[in-house]
Amino acid sequence: MMGASGIAEWIKEQIRIKKGKPIPAHVNFFYCFGGISLFLILLQLLSGVFMLFFYTPEPDKALLSIAYLSNEVPMGWLFRNMHRWTSTLLLATVFSHMVIVFYLKAYQSPRKLTWLSGVFQLLMVFLLVITGLILPWDWRSYWSFAIWMDYIGTWVLGGETLQAALLDTFTLNAAYFTHILAIPILLAAFLSFHFKMIRRYGISKPL
Repeated sequence: MMGASGIAEWIKEQIRIKKGKPIPAHVNFFYCFGGISLFLILLQLLSGVFMLFFYTPEPDKALLSIAYLSNEVPMGWLFRNMHRWTSTLLLATVFSHMVIVFYLKAYQSPRKLTWLSGVFQLLMVFLLVITGLILPWDWRSYWSFAIWMDYIGTWVLGGETLQAALLDTFTLNAAYFTHILAIPILLAAFLSFHFKMIRRYGISKPL
């Protein structure tokens, strides 16, 4: 059996032989919001896949299926609350990440495309929160949808046209597949491009 001193020596040896990419000296906690956001996205994926097996995207069954998930399914309440509260945290961390990048002027060339892909990711996360809020189809979902439709109708450029199109084509099933398929695919594409740009240009220094 390896003693405590032997374990400590083994750890030191592993640290010495492992060679990774150096972290710039200016990197601090405020540079971690991107990584935190990625971790929260993975939690959303995990809890969302679990909930797929129990949610029914029909107006008269949606809320009942969520009640069944929360009250009858083992650990269902945990996964549902994880998904619900992590979505709020995710929106906050992505927004904070964008504010910090803007403050540090890290959006400037040659990282303009990195910044733009981040902006689109923020939009995708925002749309995930909105569509996810609709899915339970309780009173909060109904009025949230109504408020957003009224707001879109006030847009000067194409607002009424977009509002009419959304109202004509809206079904809970469509919102469901938009939430679990269309938006996640777009988010994954922007994430992949975002990571490629970060690997290519690295972490910017504060200006």
